[in-house]
Amino acid sequence: MKKNFKTKNKGFTLIELLAVIVILAVIALIAVPQILNILNRARKSAAEDSTSGIAKSAETFVTNFMLKNYGGFPDGTVTFNCTSSGCKLSSTLTGYNTDNLEELDFKGTKPTSGTVKITDNGKKVTASNLNINGFICNYDGEKASCGDSGEVVEATNGSTVITSDEFASNGITEGYEGVLAIVYLDPTDLSATCNEENSDSTTGTNTGCMKWYAYKDENNQYTMIADHNITGAVAWYAEDYDNTQGPKTALEELQKATTGWDSKLVAPTPYTASWTYHDESHSYTINYAEYGNKARLISAEEVNKITLNEDSDLDHLVSLVRIDRDKYAWLLDNIGSQFKNRGYWTSSPSLHDNGYAWQVAYGGDLRDYTVTIINDYGVRPVITVKKSDLEID
Repeated sequence: MKKNFKTKNKGFTLIELLAVIVILAVIALIAVPQILNILNRARKSAAEDSTSGIAKSAETFVTNFMLKNYGGFPDGTVTFNCTSSGCKLSSTLTGYNTDNLEELDFKGTKPTSGTVKITDNGKKVTASNLNINGFICNYDGEKASCGDSGEVVEATNGSTVITSDEFASNGITEGYEGVLAIVYLDPTDLSATCNEENSDSTTGTNTGCMKWYAYKDENNQYTMIADHNITGAVAWYAEDYDNTQGPKTALEELQKATTGWDSKLVAPTPYTASWTYHDESHSYTINYAEYGNKARLISAEEVNKITLNEDSDLDHLVSLVRIDRDKYAWLLDNIGSQFKNRGYWTSSPSLHDNGYAWQVAYGGDLRDYTVTIINDYGVRPVITVKKSDLEID
């Protein structure tokens, strides 16, 4: 007798399917970030390799340059600006043969921005802010380092520079109109490592890592003001109710606070004020060489220019000029209504009262105030730094 057997097909239950899906999801949650990290590290390593390759091409440039020029090489900095079309020579090398040397020859991904510099008579090659595949890369003369484009990679000398183009990616969105860059540097040593984490904005701090606002870019130099007063409250001129002698007391305190600052800081140019009050002519000139040549006071004219005030001429200013806090909050950093921290002095006298001078006040204004007051306003330094000393172009 022949028996017929029926095969019974058994599938997965709904609970079993859900269990499998949950297990797969857990595996994906664990594995995907690891895979992405591996891929990101590979991309970052490739960007660092490209940076090193660009640096090597600059070293080759030096060799070829010296072959063409009988062993000679410029004393100053030779700079290449990098774009998506390559890294091209931007320095004018008068008297040298630069045929077929206008561009660095390298393989790999071309950076969309950044600079390559050759210094020390061709012995040192550095690269700054090379944007390669979404990474910002530097080369310090020995090795390459890259960080995400949202990060700020330290310049090769240790200072940190955040340019206005990078503000948004660093969460800097309001109150910084007129600022070209935020710079973290140690004024006593421009080569010291300095960043937001180790900076100190406490009133009276005049050494170590400090935060600065660059508001002027001229001759490949940044002019910048500190984000805090480096002295306590001082008089503008303590000896008498008289602004015709200039801010002698404030300048003496500036000199004390900047003793030991780096000699690479660019010496300030003299400031002259001339005016007529009650038919009497007055003038004074601040020769900053007498006060150490390391830093200076901001002028009321500069504040007016920064804040786009229509009456930038001191002769036309009233005793109080409002500063738009929403736009220029950085000019009012770390000052408040509390006693002895209400603002900082400028180098400028009031032209309408021989006992008054201009200062930036906590209320959000530029105002003239009595020069002998010693319990309200401090000294906030302005310095000028060569971009080459910050390893930026």
